[in-house]
Amino acid sequence: MNEAVAIGPLVLPWAFLHLCVAVAVSMAVAAFLARRRKQDVGPLLWRSLWVAIVFARLGFLYEYKELYAEHPLSILNLRDGGWSPEVGIIAMWMYATFKLRNVPAMRLAASVPLAVGTAIVIAGQIQLAMRPASEPLPALRFEQLNGDPIDLAALRGKPVLVNLWATWCGPCVREMPMLAQAQRDRPDVRFVFVNQGEDSAHVAKWLGQQRLDMRNVAIDERREASAVFKQAGYPTTLLFDASGKLVGKRTGELSKPALEAMLARLR
Repeated sequence: MNEAVAIGPLVLPWAFLHLCVAVAVSMAVAAFLARRRKQDVGPLLWRSLWVAIVFARLGFLYEYKELYAEHPLSILNLRDGGWSPEVGIIAMWMYATFKLRNVPAMRLAASVPLAVGTAIVIAGQIQLAMRPASEPLPALRFEQLNGDPIDLAALRGKPVLVNLWATWCGPCVREMPMLAQAQRDRPDVRFVFVNQGEDSAHVAKWLGQQRLDMRNVAIDERREASAVFKQAGYPTTLLFDASGKLVGKRTGELSKPALEAMLARLR
């Protein structure tokens, strides 16, 4: 299974789709119980959902608070993948339990939908974690901007982060300075930036205009990497461990904390 699914121009992570399914099923169960028990817990469920979302974000912000302190406005970038689902689930149940402490008659009508939704989210997380092992770092060969060839498979022996990007892609442009800095800060990881569908002259000119000094910038005019990695959207970042095993994949813009969370999977 891919990390995200493309629906027309939209690229939606599977984790988000699992959440949508969980909310829809929970509300359907709540509506069924409301007809049977004459108890409407819909408002409580929606408030619990918002508590879960807020605390899932706060949990991630706290874990990487030093990095967010460097760029406070990045806290508002909700598309960076920075969420702690387990914190959100715990907060949701604590809130619901507190609100139901004095209304025992409504506990069943509220607890069942919450339990069903929680089970769907957890099952989705388990499904993603238990995906079949992907193919190892493939033998894709490209020419770099400096004219030297690069073979991805030959890079095994150290962790490798592959970023598929394009100069016309807004999120790619926004994350590129951060990734360039990460390449300088993390010599233990090989960063490879594989441009998709553009020629070397255009890419070199763009990097010069942006004043970005980066190594391992490869040109893939035929978008071979996009096909091999089943790219759903731009940018796509893939992390391989030293043995060449895929340990992380992110479709969409990365923030520095989200990148650190991905790199933490190498430990």
